[in-house]
Amino acid sequence: MNAKKSLSLAIAAIMVILPIVFSSCGVGDGDPFLSFRSRKQRVCGTWTVTNFQSEVIRKVNNINTKTVTTVDGDSWKQVITIVGTDSTRTLIGKITKEPNQAEGSYFFTFDKNGKALMTYKYEYDEDLSGEDDDVSTVRQTKVTEEMTGTWNFLGGIDEYKDKERLAFVIEDKKTTTYEYELITSDDDEGGVSLPRLIGTNVVNDRYANGEMCTVYAIIELRNKEIKLHQNINTFYLRNDNGTGESYQDNGYEELILKPRQ
Repeated sequence: MNAKKSLSLAIAAIMVILPIVFSSCGVGDGDPFLSFRSRKQRVCGTWTVTNFQSEVIRKVNNINTKTVTTVDGDSWKQVITIVGTDSTRTLIGKITKEPNQAEGSYFFTFDKNGKALMTYKYEYDEDLSGEDDDVSTVRQTKVTEEMTGTWNFLGGIDEYKDKERLAFVIEDKKTTTYEYELITSDDDEGGVSLPRLIGTNVVNDRYANGEMCTVYAIIELRNKEIKLHQNINTFYLRNDNGTGESYQDNGYEELILKPRQ
């Protein structure tokens, strides 16, 4: 076979392979120009949430409350404001680290068989002391959120391309909250007061397959970074023996994920 014919066959082979590569990768606007790993291969693994930003306005009985939550590395912050007033509550905390763990416990795992889990642990302190109090009262809150279920890509519809959205179908959700109280007096002379457990709350929810689902738009999908965006538009109504509870949430959340070390 002469060189000219060999070159022609090589070019033909490349022309056949390239569409297959690009099709399997499902290149999005924020994806690398060329990747030999499919979108599924790039998603599979355990990812630490390094940055998180959400802004949600909740309407309850004509009162709007805006909650802005920020995660930057291990730092956690939440600012709650009653819209149209000067009433603001600011909570400063951190993402919890387990012993011998380099990164905080806020991460997702997506495996190749479609299983998914999310773990989100954080804590924050509130100083409840008055200006004239002789004692300092600090309330410490520790929260663990755990969700398990399945994940998959969604097909193209309207402005979304095929595999441009990721669905996390939640089957089990558990939220555990511990509250501690730490009281120190001016007479303690530098002594350490141990936190006292004052409350525990555990909420377990289980859903039928497909009943509860969180959908993220994939803004960027690379081997070392994933950027997700979710629009929030939720209406909740519960009526029990003549008494009811309702609220409406509107807002968004954005996440940046990097491979967990």
